[in-house]
Amino acid sequence: MFTFESQNDTPATVGGVGADGAPFGGAYWTGKSNATFADGRKTTSTTKCISMSQPPRDSIFMMHGACDIVSNDGTFSALMGCNFVDKAGTETSCVGGLVGKTGAYAGRRGTLTLHGKGAAAKGTGQWLE
Repeated sequence: MFTFESQNDTPATVGGVGADGAPFGGAYWTGKSNATFADGRKTTSTTKCISMSQPPRDSIFMMHGACDIVSNDGTFSALMGCNFVDKAGTETSCVGGLVGKTGAYAGRRGTLTLHGKGAAAKGTGQWLE
């Protein structure tokens, strides 16, 4: 088990308004995060993330995202589905999975929850393997 906090840089966005009047788009950003594990161990990471809106009524999530995380003890990816929880679209709640790549995370899988507000995010995770 671990908790984390991240701070993201300003995202680059693309998109527009579809024929049905609904906005669509994607974003790319980088950031930094700190994690604390249940045993007290701490790690620092850099992140590269993308997100893309999903068509209305097409799935349970308003957007999907993926992040590559480079930590001081290995690398992994986070894949998630997110929903906006405020009218302005600046606050999200996400759930997803973790896929380990190298180091302490090589070959491992896990789960993730995340709450993002503006450029900051907090969450929890658990490596299951």
